[in-house]
This record gives sequence, structure tokens and C-alpha cells, in this order.
Amino acid sequence: MGRNIKRILIIGMSIISSLAVGIIRTEAAEATSSFGSASYEWMQGIESPIGVYVSSDTPIYYMEMIVTYDPEILQYSSGGELEEEGRIKVEIVGEESIEVSQMLYFVPLCSGTTDITIENVIVQYESGETAAVASTSAPITVPLEEGCALKSLLVNGKIIEGFQPDILSYTLDLAENIEKVEVTAVADSDTTTVEISDTSLVIGENRIWITTMNEEGKRAVYTLTVNRVQNLSGEGTTKEEKTRHQEVEVLREEKEEGGNDIQRIVFLILAGLFFILAVLLFLLIRISERKRRNRRRCRAKRIAYQKADLLKKVRENDRQKEVLNKTSEIEIDVQHVTMIFKREKDEATSIKELLIRTIKRQRSYELFKALDDVSFTVYKGEVVGIIGTNGSGKSTILKIISGVLVPTKGQVIVDKNKIQLLTLGTGFDFELTGRENVYLNGAIIGYTKEFIDEKYEEIVKFAELEGFMEEKVRNYSSGMVSRLGFAIATIRDTPEILILDEVLSVGDMFFQKKSSARIKEMMNGGSTVLIVSHSTSVIKSNCTKAVWIEKGRLRAFGTPEEVCEVYEKMNQE
Repeated sequence: MGRNIKRILIIGMSIISSLAVGIIRTEAAEATSSFGSASYEWMQGIESPIGVYVSSDTPIYYMEMIVTYDPEILQYSSGGELEEEGRIKVEIVGEESIEVSQMLYFVPLCSGTTDITIENVIVQYESGETAAVASTSAPITVPLEEGCALKSLLVNGKIIEGFQPDILSYTLDLAENIEKVEVTAVADSDTTTVEISDTSLVIGENRIWITTMNEEGKRAVYTLTVNRVQNLSGEGTTKEEKTRHQEVEVLREEKEEGGNDIQRIVFLILAGLFFILAVLLFLLIRISERKRRNRRRCRAKRIAYQKADLLKKVRENDRQKEVLNKTSEIEIDVQHVTMIFKREKDEATSIKELLIRTIKRQRSYELFKALDDVSFTVYKGEVVGIIGTNGSGKSTILKIISGVLVPTKGQVIVDKNKIQLLTLGTGFDFELTGRENVYLNGAIIGYTKEFIDEKYEEIVKFAELEGFMEEKVRNYSSGMVSRLGFAIATIRDTPEILILDEVLSVGDMFFQKKSSARIKEMMNGGSTVLIVSHSTSVIKSNCTKAVWIEKGRLRAFGTPEEVCEVYEKMNQE
């Protein structure tokens, strides 16, 4: 009875399982696709991000999807592999997470409404099983630019029901005998040009596009979806054709119904056999090999965990090498960074109160999300400005990039040995003299005593503090402190990655010119530079790209002029 019976039972279960899978399609795990938001509103001409996500109740080892879009309205920028215009392939390998995601970037070419669709999603699990995921879409709205609106839209001489200038999409049903429609579109402005696509119709769904353009070259696309519906009870259909169609429909329904009944019967028979064999196999193994099976399972599990850990490390190393090889020109890659801080709700006013609360376990905390899924890429040699209101997360992202903080979620790919972070006044002791603070602050930054000895006179001269270095810093004005901090921070040679945290507004007008000139010398030395500033004029005059972070979220990423314009509009509202 032993092993021979067990082999027979296992083979029988395998055959029945294969037949059942061939008749009834099943999925090993539930997986869904989604976007970061239910809908999006983007500005024409500004690069905008959209996150695509796949979630499962089982960790995903590999994921592949196709993202489709309308290239007439959207221009793909980055994030995936462009197979052809309107079709992007996204692959993620070795994540081993219940949710995988990728950020894609698009630039709206014109005003209008369109959809971005996730389709052909395939996920594979560590076991080798695969599953297909249902498609999903997200609507994209690009608001009308001034001078692009239509005053009226007529089809065959009749105005479209519900027409409004700011609604860019309409649907219309027409009879099958109408092979072409006459579309009349009148612009709201005499200087606006209007173009209408082909208005010929086929049976089924047809799309007609009405494109408008203002004097500045901004465009808008009105979409008219025309359904040319077959009307079997209408004119042009003979009685014989109606009868023949009805007979075909009845036969088709009977055939489908009969096929479904056969499938149900076969499935029930196979399910019954499978259940009987499963019970017999379970009893046999439980009676004859319980102890040996447990020992073998424990040993196999231990080996499996060791192999899984080793395989995970190898795959992670391979993935990191692959990213670095493919993006050799990328200097800083910020990938879906989220930072959550825990802060005390009611802070104690004394050490005594803090100890009492700690002993009584009365301290309560709340979570604060400083950054929420922030992603952007900085290439070698770029000068990128970061703007945002106070408390928006600018300094937090700098600390994560420089390695001072570790993000709660996501990662930053960068060589931290290349980074120099310049912040003013870090480590100043106001009870020490200016000379003593030069050595103290320089040591905090990482200078050696020999380096400071060599550069001391140059620091004093640049800070314009001759005759004040033996005074205590508490007697300095705020401008003197700022000048001394700037001179210390910028005395070393230009690093490969330079991060400036609010250092371009130091001292009076004359010193600002001198400090700005020194910073530009460092930028022109081939460094990759990140600048944090509240001043949009500083960003526009010094940067090649700009990042706008507001309330912890990435609001815009593009040219300084475009990003600063959107940022200034927000502050004016």
C-alpha cells in the first residue's frame, strides 16, 4: 500500500487538476491594478506625474503591464519603455511586495479630456504561478486655455444637446442609414482657428475630433463620439432578414446554454473525484508517514528560507547594478520617497513632568507625514531648484538625499560620498570667539585642522571680519554671523554633488553679489547642484530644472519658468 498507492493517488489528482483548469479558468491569487488617484487635472505644456499600481494578496515577484494613452493629447516623457506612440510597457522584477508601482510622466499637448488605461497586466509569484489582472482607466482633464473655446457645435444643423464651451466630450447616437455627418463648429474668438477631422461613419462607434488653436499656439480638442446603431426594426430591413436574425440569435443562445450545462456537469464530476482522491491521500500520509513528513518539512523549510534570503540578496544586487548601468548619467534618483515622523502631542514643560509622564505611560504621539510618494530624477551636471512654502518638506528631502535621514518608504539612489551639504551656522557656539568658531564649525563640516590653518586668512577676508575674530560671536550682528558661516561652508574645493539650503540670501546687497558669484563658480565647475530657496527669481536665474514640493507631495517638475509660474499662481490665490 505504501509508496505505490501514494504515487497513483498523486498522479490521479494531477490529471484531474489539469482537466479542471482546462475547463474552468481559476486564479491563484487576487490582484488588482489602479492609479494613484481616481482622476487627474493637468496643465497644458507642464510635465505631470501619474502613478500606476498593482496590488495582490500574495507578494509579487514579477509584473508586466501595458499603459495606453492618446498621443494626440498627451506626450510621453519618461518612466517606462515606449513601444510605440500611445503604448508604454512597464516591467518590475524582484520586488517581492504585495504592491508594486511605477511613476510615469506625461506632458499635455492640448486641452481636452482623455483616458490613460492599464491593460494586459500579468503578475508572477515566487511559486511560479501567474495571474492576469483586469484593466482599469483614469480620466485626464486638461482645462481650456483662453481663446480656445467653441461658441457653438452643431451636427447636421442641430446644436448638440447639453453643449457648453468648457465641456470637451460629447456622445451622440445616429441611425445606421447615416453614413456621414455635417459638423459645424464656431469659435468664441475671431482669431481662433478650427479644424474638424473626417466625419464619415462606420457601423458602431466613431470618433470625430474638433481642434481649436489660439494666437499663442495653445490647442484644445473637443471629442465627439458618434454611435452609428444598427436598427433591425427600422427601415431597410426586410421581414425575412428579421426572421433569419432572430433564428440565429435563438440558436446561438441555445448553443451557449447547452455548452454551459455540459461544463457544469463535467466540473462537478471532476470536483467529486478530486475530493475523494484528496481525502484518501490525506489519510494515507497522516497514518503512515506523519513523523517523517514533519521532520522533512522542517528541514525543507529551513533550507528554503536560507535559499530565499540568498536569492533575494542576489536579485537585489543585480537589480541595483542594472539600474546603475542603465542610468549611468543619473546622479540622483528619488524613487517613491515617503517620510513619516512620530511627534508628541503634548510636550512636557520640564524634565520632572517628562519623567512622570514616562513612568505613568501617559505620553501620546501622533504621526506626521512630511513627504508622500515623492519621485524625481537629477542628471549629472544639472542645477535643480526646490521650491515650496514653509513646512512643505524641502529640508526633509535634502536630509534624505544627503544620508542624514532614512526614508520610511522608497529609496534614493546616490553616491553619498560625492555630496557636500551647505547650511549656514551649523554648530556655532555664541559664547566662543569668531576664531574658535571657525575651527569648531569647520570640524563639524569635516575639515582637518591643517586645512583650516591654511584657509583661515582667506575665510576672514571673504567674510569681511578683519579685527572682529577675537570677539565673541554673541556680539556679532546676524549679518556678520551669516557671512562667517557662508565663508566657512564654501571654502573647500567644488564637490561632485553640491546641496545649498537657503544660502543665496546671505548678508547685505554687496555681500549677496559676492556670495552669488562664489556659488556660480562652484556650479560652473561641473557639479550637480540642488538649491533650496523661497525666491523664484533665484531659481529662474540659476537653475536648469525646478521641483515644487507642497505639503509633502510633488506638485510639479520641469523647467524653472513653468514650475515657478504655477507656484506663483498658487500663492496669488
